[in-house]
Amino acid sequence: MKQPFYVLTSTLTALALFLSACGGETLPTPDAAAISTAAAQTVEARFTLQAVLQATETPLPPAETPTPEATSTLGYPPTLTTAPGLPTPTPNGKPCYSLTFLGDVSIPDGMLITPGTKFTKTWRVRNDGNCVWDPTYALELNQGDPMGSVTKFPLTKTVYPGNTYDISIDLTAPTTEGIYYGYWHIATPYGGHMVIAGSNQSLFVKIQVTSKKDRYFGVDNVVYDWTRKPQKGCGSDGAVYNFSATITANGPGEIEYQWLRVPWDGDPLQGGILKFTEAGSKTVYFTWSLHNGAIQNIDRWVAIEILGPIPRTFARVKFHHTCQQ
Repeated sequence: MKQPFYVLTSTLTALALFLSACGGETLPTPDAAAISTAAAQTVEARFTLQAVLQATETPLPPAETPTPEATSTLGYPPTLTTAPGLPTPTPNGKPCYSLTFLGDVSIPDGMLITPGTKFTKTWRVRNDGNCVWDPTYALELNQGDPMGSVTKFPLTKTVYPGNTYDISIDLTAPTTEGIYYGYWHIATPYGGHMVIAGSNQSLFVKIQVTSKKDRYFGVDNVVYDWTRKPQKGCGSDGAVYNFSATITANGPGEIEYQWLRVPWDGDPLQGGILKFTEAGSKTVYFTWSLHNGAIQNIDRWVAIEILGPIPRTFARVKFHHTCQQ
């Protein structure tokens, strides 16, 4: 194993003698131990440099790990969103807008009005949707006869879901005799409008303009309202239903009326006589107590029947009695 060292030493000695002969100068004899040490250090340095280069080499970036897709947490409904400026949708299934027409409070359909007369038309409606109406909403003429220069009337108060509201507009009868119609709807501040739920129709006013003062006496309209106590379930004595009916006559006279109810329990029917000194409205009331033994979940209704001077039965108030919460 030492043969390479002697070969290297002999070669270096011969080279030194040759250079000395050529240059005329006497060079110092190389130290064999120093040469051996330098050679060993050279080999060691070469391996040390290789190790440093391997240690400092820039590593390749790791492979990208794909980001997992977001998943919703089970058991929680997603957050409902809406376009900017529109009402927030509701998660209970009820529509945002649902308008229920309850009746004409004033100016029943076909009422006779003299030419150029100013009058106030009032509809009774209920907010059966799930969004609040406020004065940014307005009753707006959809089509027909404007009966005046104003064709848009902002709502006068905030109407919350379930609330009843009397919408009134001031109009003027045309100066020419004839029958006139005006169709109105509630316009929203977000664009679009509401129509009567279930019929897709607008609120409308219908008048007959005439200079004749002679006309028959009778009832033009009846508007109902009712409440339940308690609102849900039944107390120890069951539930009590309180009804009201606003009866509008077209002039002075007497009206005989009675409350009808189905199913009839055999008790005497309630009623009376209303005296009018002029055209206008009067309100009458009726209470129906249904005890805990009353049949539940069947069709029931009440209605006003006009007995004279012109017999007529007006629209019914339908409901189901139940003691369930």
